[in-house]
Amino acid sequence: MNTSLSAATLNVALAPATAAIRPQQNWVLDPLQDALFIIAAPLIALAFGLIAFTQLGAAAATSFVIVTHIILTVAHHLPTFIRIYGDVDLFKRFKWSFVLGPIVPLAFSTAVLVYLYVHDYPVEYFLYLYILLALWDPWHFLRQHYGFVRIYDRHNAVAPKIASRMDWWLCVTWFVFIMLASGAWLPDVLSDLYTSAQIPIVLSASIGAINTLEFIAGVAAFGMTLAYGVYLYQCHRRGTFISWAKIALITITFGVMYLTYTPNPWITALAPGWTFKVGFAAVGIVHMTQYLAIVWRYNRTLTDNFARSRAGWFRALHRKRHWQYIAVAAALYVAICLAYGNVLTTKHDNRLLMSALLALGFTSTLLHYYFDGFIWKMRHQQNREGLAIESQNSSANDGVSWWQQGKLAGAGSMLLRQSVYFGLPMAILTVGALAAWSTPRANYIAHMYGAQALSEQGNVAGAVQEARTAYADMNRQLPYATKMAELEPTAAHQAELAFLIYNESMYEHIVLPQLAGQRVTNALLAAHRKNISHAIERLENALRRGGPLAHPGREVFASADAERVIGSWRKQLEIVSREW
Repeated sequence: MNTSLSAATLNVALAPATAAIRPQQNWVLDPLQDALFIIAAPLIALAFGLIAFTQLGAAAATSFVIVTHIILTVAHHLPTFIRIYGDVDLFKRFKWSFVLGPIVPLAFSTAVLVYLYVHDYPVEYFLYLYILLALWDPWHFLRQHYGFVRIYDRHNAVAPKIASRMDWWLCVTWFVFIMLASGAWLPDVLSDLYTSAQIPIVLSASIGAINTLEFIAGVAAFGMTLAYGVYLYQCHRRGTFISWAKIALITITFGVMYLTYTPNPWITALAPGWTFKVGFAAVGIVHMTQYLAIVWRYNRTLTDNFARSRAGWFRALHRKRHWQYIAVAAALYVAICLAYGNVLTTKHDNRLLMSALLALGFTSTLLHYYFDGFIWKMRHQQNREGLAIESQNSSANDGVSWWQQGKLAGAGSMLLRQSVYFGLPMAILTVGALAAWSTPRANYIAHMYGAQALSEQGNVAGAVQEARTAYADMNRQLPYATKMAELEPTAAHQAELAFLIYNESMYEHIVLPQLAGQRVTNALLAAHRKNISHAIERLENALRRGGPLAHPGREVFASADAERVIGSWRKQLEIVSREW
């Protein structure tokens, strides 16, 4: 990153505006609505989450906030498609991008779902493709936030390249730092890559490397903040416009993100049981309100002032009218979007319907990210016109239009480009997913119960086989569980590892030797004693950390259950010590 600016460059870039009238703050809607839906929206979303935790309790509130986020996230895809359809010139300019865009993701996801159905795999296996969305989503969120920052700063007389660069690096450094400081986002992505697509990056990751990256990102964020402070001081000293709406948006957004994404005593005190996923979902709701606001503004400006708005229902919904009718139209617009989100995210027992909704939901999300990447660029004159953010300081960009940007691609070349753009990452994930599906899923607990049942039935050979399978599964899971407990040491991961350590040791040193007719030696007892102590330490650590203890195989596991298990293990430790 190169944010260093020479004194001469700053002197020119920060030269005071020559206009006699000082520029006024630019708004997307108006000061009040911008405060509610854009600038202060993170604070409102945080209050929404805290109230849910207070009224519903941690478990129910977590589910409520995350489900609300999922519905609203899909809901805000629809305005993208309304915007594309409603702007005749935009649709004409990027016709083949829009028309052919759905083909590859929809066809690919449909093929995957058909494969799952033919091989009688659970439909949930399809969710491995959502890893692609999980990787794209933060970038999409960052770009939208940066876009609003630049809209509010439109009347700044500073040279556009300097102003945009300062805003961009301030947003990037803080965003990257907070995502790494969350302690959950990166481990969760690496975990999904391993469990769903057998991409074993997580096994080679280290907490030391992640902590180093977090430290570097933190230094960069604070360093960039200092540089930005100097930049604002120079703007103030030279009389150039400073957007306090922009400053408020940046401060509130990253302040709430830090509070809700990262482990800290404030959020723990306000809402015990709060997690990164809840914070990500709460702030994600803001993304939706901001997006609905900007698309509504664009479509209304387009309809009121430009002939390129599409006739029919689009103009009827967005045309200029008395404020009561505007309120009704806006409510209808929001209701239609929410209905879209609700339909695509509703779960059904019917497998065919659920498969169709999964394919449509995946395609909708991917296209939303893809289309937003080029339809909202503020360098295009049409976007500035649609948002009414032209200013005297934008003369250098007045001639830039999407009609002047790049060569118009034909249908064949566009389909080929999209096949690579979408198809390559989906194919990579699918190769790994196919390998994961062909490998029996490790479930040592089920095999343990199976071995016990067969032993009670007198089926020694079957019990031995089940016990060996359980032990093999334990050894397959142990490296991954150990790594996750290191990278993301939550109570659940610590508890899961504690049981794995105990059961793997029990089978290796006691159960399997006995089933093989061997004597349990003092050396085996000594090794098992050491592992029991290690397991007790892990489970006690999980209790001290607080938070949910439930994990795969023990979906219902509370603190009282953990205390009983620790007591049982301590008794076994005494017995093993006496025998040894």
